[in-house]
Amino acid sequence: MGDLGKAYGSFGAYILASSHIVDYLINRAKPIIYATSLSLYDTLLAHNSLKYILKNSIELKSEISKRQEIIQEVLHIEIDGLIVSIHIGDNVKVIDIKNSLKDDGYAIGGIRQPTVKSAILRVIARLGESSDELEELCQKIKRSV
Repeated sequence: MGDLGKAYGSFGAYILASSHIVDYLINRAKPIIYATSLSLYDTLLAHNSLKYILKNSIELKSEISKRQEIIQEVLHIEIDGLIVSIHIGDNVKVIDIKNSLKDDGYAIGGIRQPTVKSAILRVIARLGESSDELEELCQKIKRSV
């Protein structure tokens, strides 16, 4: 089972399974049966995204590693993917930092209690932005924290 959001730029999910499992799901998994299926457009979008990822996997892995290194060097946070949670611990301060960064043109998440145990900033180190922009953002966060 996998999803088609985020990296694939689409939405929805899929299940790859034996015909026995598929038959079982068709007959027993009512949320799957009664859910709206993906449009042909969204299916094609996910398919083309997968082809792009497979064709450019070496470059994409390199870009991901570069962003992880920036996060590690500037914020001293080790991440496995591209989503960074930065512990702030104060609901008011996290929103102040988020709004200050928003004024500078950065869209990051400020997540407060009780949604999370302790207030955090959530940064997604997207491949669509330059590594220089990420480094600048990390420097601003470091000065704010």
